[in-house]
Amino acid sequence: MLKFYLNRDLSARLGIPLSRWKRWSREFLPPDPLGGHQSGYARQYSTKDAFLVYLAGFLVSTLGFSIPAARQILHDLTPWLNKNVIENGAWAADLSGDAAVGSPCIDLIIMPARRKVTPAFTYRIRSRIERKTLEEGETTLWQEQFTEQVIKPGEPLTAGCYPACARWVDLSGIAEHFFARLTSNAS
Repeated sequence: MLKFYLNRDLSARLGIPLSRWKRWSREFLPPDPLGGHQSGYARQYSTKDAFLVYLAGFLVSTLGFSIPAARQILHDLTPWLNKNVIENGAWAADLSGDAAVGSPCIDLIIMPARRKVTPAFTYRIRSRIERKTLEEGETTLWQEQFTEQVIKPGEPLTAGCYPACARWVDLSGIAEHFFARLTSNAS
């Protein structure tokens, strides 16, 4: 069964002030045909829409992106996020030891690209394939294998910005936190 959430419910579950959540949803989602300001209907969010608003809000509030830049990032990454994060609900990473293929670890690196008018970005998505524990005396080491995917490769800034201007997002951590908070208070 498809579950929908209301503004007040999502605000309480995620610990975000209601006014901030409503502003983010107005900024990052298309207008709701049923739930306008004076229609008498509250906006209903699918899990996908709620996650996209949550991620964009994280980009604005924590990483300091502007609203237009966060909107552009969301636009660029939505197809990839739908396929690899939202439809893949396995968010139980084993942080203490070996991790199988099923426990995701996805990092997103956002780098500004040269553009004259609108913000433009290049994205590197790094996904862990395998993690093994190696014992060397009293020291514990991990051996990890990753895949890297580049989305929208563009001409990078030439002012020596990387890695200072690149912003690192722990997508698996954000998704794990979001889905845990969404399901922990399920009614």
